[in-house]
Amino acid sequence: MRNATLVCLAVVAAAWTRPASAQIPPAESVAEVRVTGNKHMSTDAVLSHVKTRAGARYDESVTKEDERRLLQTGRFDTVEVTKTPTPGGVIVTYVVRERPTVVKLQFDGNKALTNEHLAKELTFGVGDAVNPVAIEAGRQAILNKYRATGRHFATVELDAAAVKENRVVYRIVEGPEVTIRKIRFEGNRHFSNFRLNQTIATSKRFWPFVPGYLDSEQLERDVHALRNLYVSEGFLDAEVARKPLEFSADKTKVILTFVVKEGPRYRIAGLQFVGNTVFSRDELAKRLQLQPGKFFNALSLRRDVKALEDTYGELGYIEASVKSDKVYKETPGTVDLKYTVVERDQYHIGRIDIRGNSVTQTRIIRRDLGFFPEQLYNTVAVEESKKRLEESRLFEKVEITPVGREPKTRDVLVHVVEGKTAEFLVGAGISSNSGLLGNVTLTQRNFDLFGWPKSWQQFITGQSFKGAGQTFRIVAEPGTELMRFHVEWFEPALMDQPYSLGTKAFFFTRGREDYDETRYGGIVSVGHRFKNRWYGELAPRIEMVEIDSLDSDAPPEVVKEKGQNLLAGLKGTLVRDRTDSRWRPTTGDRFRLSYEQVGGDWTFGRATGEYKIFRTVYVDPLDRKHVLAGRLAVGNIFGDAPTFERFYGGGIGSIRGFKYRGISPRSKGTDKPIGGDFMVFAGAEYEFPLVGDQLTGVFFLDSGTVEEDAEITTYRASTGFGIRWVIPFMGPVPLSLDFGLPISKHSDDDTQLVSFSLGWTF
Repeated sequence: MRNATLVCLAVVAAAWTRPASAQIPPAESVAEVRVTGNKHMSTDAVLSHVKTRAGARYDESVTKEDERRLLQTGRFDTVEVTKTPTPGGVIVTYVVRERPTVVKLQFDGNKALTNEHLAKELTFGVGDAVNPVAIEAGRQAILNKYRATGRHFATVELDAAAVKENRVVYRIVEGPEVTIRKIRFEGNRHFSNFRLNQTIATSKRFWPFVPGYLDSEQLERDVHALRNLYVSEGFLDAEVARKPLEFSADKTKVILTFVVKEGPRYRIAGLQFVGNTVFSRDELAKRLQLQPGKFFNALSLRRDVKALEDTYGELGYIEASVKSDKVYKETPGTVDLKYTVVERDQYHIGRIDIRGNSVTQTRIIRRDLGFFPEQLYNTVAVEESKKRLEESRLFEKVEITPVGREPKTRDVLVHVVEGKTAEFLVGAGISSNSGLLGNVTLTQRNFDLFGWPKSWQQFITGQSFKGAGQTFRIVAEPGTELMRFHVEWFEPALMDQPYSLGTKAFFFTRGREDYDETRYGGIVSVGHRFKNRWYGELAPRIEMVEIDSLDSDAPPEVVKEKGQNLLAGLKGTLVRDRTDSRWRPTTGDRFRLSYEQVGGDWTFGRATGEYKIFRTVYVDPLDRKHVLAGRLAVGNIFGDAPTFERFYGGGIGSIRGFKYRGISPRSKGTDKPIGGDFMVFAGAEYEFPLVGDQLTGVFFLDSGTVEEDAEITTYRASTGFGIRWVIPFMGPVPLSLDFGLPISKHSDDDTQLVSFSLGWTF
């Protein structure tokens, strides 16, 4: 009896757990899926767009979706679905009528652009369905391509008769290449022509850097950009228009004229706050740049909105939002700024999850995070942490987001995408300071000194010595005037503490004015990062400097240094960096103070201090920044230092308009530079965009001097302009070309009009 009961239960269980497909009655299941009417497209290709499958339950809504998807491919004029019942199930047939296919694609009349270039503008090719919409869109795309390359009078026509024969023929009349000869502005009083020129993307021809093509569509975008500029500076009623184009007789050159009606510049009358309960009106108002009485400014308004959201975000109100509106007043030229605040809930941090790091050790990421579990969720700290991780150059992408649904708590998800941290570069550069210089560099920015390979294969494939965030670099730079070689290793956070450790071994040789100088030695550095952006470092060095191959008229100061000179020094450095980027800062400042006491064959002390400040003075509609930078550097040597350790001035990174080491005290009787014990440099540089992100211009003013003692007897100054050109195939390093003209100099100085180099120098 018990066995019979068990058998019954098993039968019932089997009935309940039987696969659903086995329960579908044959009349409701799909027995077969067929395709008819297709001649060019294979049956398998058609069925790849169909979700109905044999053995599944027949569902008319699914077949309707299949029909829609097939029509969307553009390959069929009609698609019909039929259903044929059979004892074994339903046969579903897709009856298609294919569109004819393009049998030939032809371009007639094109010379400036090749067939290959024009074909790239099309979304179809030979063998694709004849689609009148796509064919007409292709005609317009080809015309836009010509207009963008200055062919303002180009025409593109479609051969309608050929389309009926399934051939696509575009007949092109290219017309002359039209370039911008001059750009004029009328009616502008507040902004200069130069400022307006920097706002628009259209530029007059400046070969070979600026093609200066006429592009009608870009002109319309320029009109909007000019009006946005005025509105952003408080001219809320401004109007901008464009006069008819003025062509030359042969239609190859054109003059553009923009007409501006500025109107009044609006001031802030008052501030209104709605929805704020956590902070009072006065607490929020004091965080704003735009105060009553000031002119309206769109950039300042965006910063104010961000400042208000950060005010809430610092205290855990991560979902708080602020919206700004302008409220026009009865008094002409005045507006109130109304800030609507949505505060929402306050959150603490729960877990911190780190994902995506397949190479970098998790602890390397955690040490750059400025937030911890159970703290208030600080959005400002999150943004700063994200920036630190990005600037480590270990990751291609960094995302930090709040996750979870727990009340009052949000976990933090840190998701990274590993970047390529190993680099092997072979190249060459040239500068007015150092001549032609080759470069072979092997760098690993995510090195692990203790990550030894477990197998030879692991070493060969580069899977070892990685993941600890250390930097290892080997550099060889042979050149016409100097040769350098060094190997260095740097640990930015020793044992995950705010201490750094670095080592460097180097070899350097260079031909000076009257002798050859060779250096080799090593440096060890130990640093500490303070919480207030300060960084301190102690770095002992031991170095051998050899002076040989002296000319017959070499200065006596150099003659007595002939041979080998042993130097042993201990250098202390203090740095504070508050810039927005370590690579190309646009705001903030940097301060560096150092002192080195040197012993050995020479005994002296060397103190230097430097301060740099960067300010973004304008951001154009293309989000390109105009940056003003200032620099002050002072140095002094205490004791008897050899000539090869003294200060020199002139050239890139110093005072342009003078030769490298062209500013220096001279040896009595030989007029040769021997360096000084005191130096001071001061300068300013204004950088602005010229073309895209690749070409920028600079104006600069450099000044300073190098003296025998701590005094200023002759002060040098120069002014000039230059360009910074980022050459795409050479990577992010720009070509720097500066033209400097001395406006104050000493009769012994060596001047130089042009200074050039590869790399950022200011």
